[in-house]
Amino acid sequence: MIHWPAIIEFAEGQGYAWVADPGGVAEHRPRVGDRLLDSQGYLHLLSQQTLSQQTSGDLYWQPQLRLVSLFELNAGLRVYAASLGICCTSKLVVRTMAEAIALVAWLEQQ
Repeated sequence: MIHWPAIIEFAEGQGYAWVADPGGVAEHRPRVGDRLLDSQGYLHLLSQQTLSQQTSGDLYWQPQLRLVSLFELNAGLRVYAASLGICCTSKLVVRTMAEAIALVAWLEQQ
């Protein structure tokens, strides 16, 4: 179960995207390997269903067995903010998933 709102962490190092609900996911065009970090701190990996030895093409968010590492998330958010031209990113720290989600939503508006 995904707890909304959430953020998508793109696997190719393309940053993050804020998503309010399931209907907003498609506009960000997530790809296999991207991660969704929900508001409760749970990780979900975008995976592709396979039927025997063929890929069906259906994508789904596969729950992972671990919570988001705030240490890793902070590091990624600093890099993302710096790529957007935000200054003083070394001072950027989120302590909760709610703060991380709010930060990504704010960064998208910059």
